[in-house]
Amino acid sequence: MDPSAFVDEIEKTLWQLLSVRDAVLARLGESVQHADMPALLKGALRNELEAAEIAARWMPETIEIEAKIALARQAGDEGRHYQLIAGRLEALGADLAGWSPLADGPSRLFRHLETLETTVERIAAAQFTREAIGYKANELFIAFCEACGDAETARLYREEIQPEELHHHQWGARLLRTLARTPEQQAAARRAVLSTLERAEELRALAAGHLLVEALPGC
Repeated sequence: MDPSAFVDEIEKTLWQLLSVRDAVLARLGESVQHADMPALLKGALRNELEAAEIAARWMPETIEIEAKIALARQAGDEGRHYQLIAGRLEALGADLAGWSPLADGPSRLFRHLETLETTVERIAAAQFTREAIGYKANELFIAFCEACGDAETARLYREEIQPEELHHHQWGARLLRTLARTPEQQAAARRAVLSTLERAEELRALAAGHLLVEALPGC
C-alpha cells in the first residue's frame, strides 16, 4: 500500500477507536463526586515520566535523523509537562517531597514499549498511538476539570500540554509516511498500534476502576 494511504487508514481507525471515550462526557457528573485531583495528577506524572524516559532511551540508537530529533523533542516536552503538573500539584497543597511516581516500577505499557526494536514500531507505538491516546484522554480530563470547578488545571492542559501532545502525534504520522514503506514495515506498524492501544486501555480501565473516575489525564 502507498505509505500515505496506509497512514491515512490507520489514523482514521485510531481516532475512530478512541472516539468511544466521547460517550463518557455524558457521565462526567457521576465522576465529579469522586474527584481526587492530587491522585489524578500524580498518575499523570507517572505517564509523563515514562513517556519522557522511553523517548530518551530510544533516541541515541535511532539512526533516522528526523526520528532521532522527534524523540529528543518529545523527551524534552514530556519532561516540561512533568514540571508543569508537579507545579500544579504543589499549588493544590500536595507534598511531593520523597515521593516518586516510579516507586511501583514500570507500567505494563512501558515494559511493552521496551520490547520494540525497530524505529517504525517505536514511532507507531509511542508517538503516533500513545500521544493520540493521551490527547483524547486529556480532552475528557479537561471537561472533567471544568465540571469539578478546577479551571486552572483545565487551562494548564488545554493551553500548555494539549498542543504539544497533538504535535507529537502529527510528527509521528509524518514519520510513518517515510518509515512504513514496505508491506513488512506496514504490518509491523499496524501491530505496534494495536498492541499499544490494548495495553494502554487496559491500564486506563484499571486506574479508572481504582479511582472511580473515568476521566484520567494522558501523557
